[in-house]
Amino acid sequence: MPAIKTFVNNQVKFPERFNGTIDNQDEMYLFALQNQGFPERAIIRYYSNGIRIFDAVKQVVNWHFGGFNKISAFLDFASGYGRSTRFFVQEIPSDKVWISDIYAEGVKFQVEQFGVNGIVSTSQPKDYLCNQSFDCILACSFFSHLPKATFSHWLRVLYGLLNPNGLLLFSVHDRSLLPSHLMIDDSELLFCLNSESRTLDLGEYGTSYVGENFVANTMADISEHQAVYHRIPQGICRYQDLYILAKNPTMTWENFRYYHHPIGKIEQCNLTADGVLELGGWVSEINPRGQVSEILVYQNTLLVYRETITGENNPEIKWHFVCKLNQVNFVDIIMVKTINNFGLEWVFDCAPLEFWLRGN
Repeated sequence: MPAIKTFVNNQVKFPERFNGTIDNQDEMYLFALQNQGFPERAIIRYYSNGIRIFDAVKQVVNWHFGGFNKISAFLDFASGYGRSTRFFVQEIPSDKVWISDIYAEGVKFQVEQFGVNGIVSTSQPKDYLCNQSFDCILACSFFSHLPKATFSHWLRVLYGLLNPNGLLLFSVHDRSLLPSHLMIDDSELLFCLNSESRTLDLGEYGTSYVGENFVANTMADISEHQAVYHRIPQGICRYQDLYILAKNPTMTWENFRYYHHPIGKIEQCNLTADGVLELGGWVSEINPRGQVSEILVYQNTLLVYRETITGENNPEIKWHFVCKLNQVNFVDIIMVKTINNFGLEWVFDCAPLEFWLRGN
């Protein structure tokens, strides 16, 4: 698939050793396919979200540990079939990576494909067995699906697996995502019987929404008021809140800076008879002192256009430009991306030109 190859070569640090294999049971891919319609675009969106999760963790790891090379053991908990694991093994030796999921087939897939250590998880935290301790644990989009009965128990289990200077990173749906008629108090959790999973018991794995006080009180309880935390609103894919729980009670966050990816959408695409491509859309940048610095257009692997964009802390910056393509072929891969002044990227799309012009 040429579009996927173009995307990987542009977005992955070590494309020559990137394992892009996706299992046909991977619910995160199937969810992307349901939304995107076309397999190529679903795969690119799947990879994109994996990269954004990886970039979020990388910022924390670089700040606290000084890089992935300083980590002795990393756990990607509730890792599914490796949406983000495939990017972690680009920078962490696979023998230092553990993955865990309730899907035994997902664990088997990742062990075979990525060479990581695998632990099959359990539905009840009291039954979970793990003899390894970790410098860093990621539980992305796991606590955002738990009822109150198991939220604190799972948090206690994972916190107990941290080394003394370790960090637990986990994401939740903040109560601000709820419609007004379902708003809850800041110290509450609301659990709903729905999720993107096609097989898990909705009573154990639905969708939950929490207030910060609920999370803070739970963390204080499971750590006997020893742990400290930092919350990053919409820190995961500009949607779920990211919490960083540190086992060291003297840890401070004064010099930590976190940067979000820009996001955006193509809203206009036209091609003239002489090969001039007209593009328009919007891009959002929410970082303090953040700016979308440029938008780039690639034709196959060649950069054919660069547009400078300015606009600070604007939830929606409109943009429009025209660029001249090389000799036009409708199977050429066109990729358009934007970069902010912190070096974080958003790929609007990467697809054959004929798909762009169809508006698909």
